Amino acid sequence: MLSRRFLRIKVFQALYSYFQSEDKNMKNLESETFLSLERMHDLYLMLLGIGQELTHLSELKMEEAKKKRLPTDEDLSPNTKFIDNKVFGLLAENTSLNKQLKDKKLSWSNDQDLMIKFNSFVRGHDVFKEYMSTRISTFKEDQKFVVDLYKKVIPEFELLLSELQDKSIFWGYDEIDFVLSMVLKSIKRFSEKSTVSEQILPLYRDASEDKKFIKDLLKKSVAHDKANGKLIADKTKNWDVDRIAMVDILLMKMALTELLHFKSVPVKVTLNEYIELSKWYSTPKSKIFVNGILDKLVSELKEKGELKKMGRGLLES
Repeated sequence: MLSRRFLRIKVFQALYSYFQSEDKNMKNLESETFLSLERMHDLYLMLLGIGQELTHLSELKMEEAKKKRLPTDEDLSPNTKFIDNKVFGLLAENTSLNKQLKDKKLSWSNDQDLMIKFNSFVRGHDVFKEYMSTRISTFKEDQKFVVDLYKKVIPEFELLLSELQDKSIFWGYDEIDFVLSMVLKSIKRFSEKSTVSEQILPLYRDASEDKKFIKDLLKKSVAHDKANGKLIADKTKNWDVDRIAMVDILLMKMALTELLHFKSVPVKVTLNEYIELSKWYSTPKSKIFVNGILDKLVSELKEKGELKKMGRGLLES
């Protein structure tokens, strides 16, 4: 589920907090980082299960309408396209999803008021109205609606986004946005041949390798912080150090950690990743600054023979 880029982001966020805090406990740093990742996967599971809540509420609404004193033809013969959505059905019966939701005690049961408001918001949205304009649908149409629900409807419902952020300090806008992209990826993998045993995305692509990468990047970035800082300072003598964004310095320190102590990560990959992160998390000019300083450092480290990479082509930048 999580790409190496996002693992770098979570390590960067953890290190930023670590260096700002008086608590310099490495065990706490590591446990908080892994907890933040676990909580992201919890959010992924919960969002995959939101369709069950919506269809359940819609079924209750239909039953109530039939019991009206003077029900309309629509009340007596409602359009069941929404509650019969084939993708929602696959998710509702997915054995892997249901087991994880049960094991982790994750549900929307304590958020019924929120779900009722969200259900009302969905039913008033153009995406829903267009979908419900007919009574019969194909699997692709059902799938397109669910994709649009996560891609267009949920991001527009501010109350849900706000409530999610209140539920966990680990569920900020960036995390919600990323998790929604993973939910979309999962939904798009379904087909008419999918079964209830379809596997949903795990937290890690390769748990053993990814966890080692996170631990090593955390520990080595802290262990070599002063040495990396000196290397950067030597290349920024003409700059007012106080005016260099802390984000830029931390990203360059992390890049140096990978360049010098991660022998299997190509130089080009490291440079591209941290230059890209500088665009996301720092100032508009950071990309040029970080790129320039790292290029100088790589050239110098190559000349000194201090870049030791395993495998052909890993030194190329």
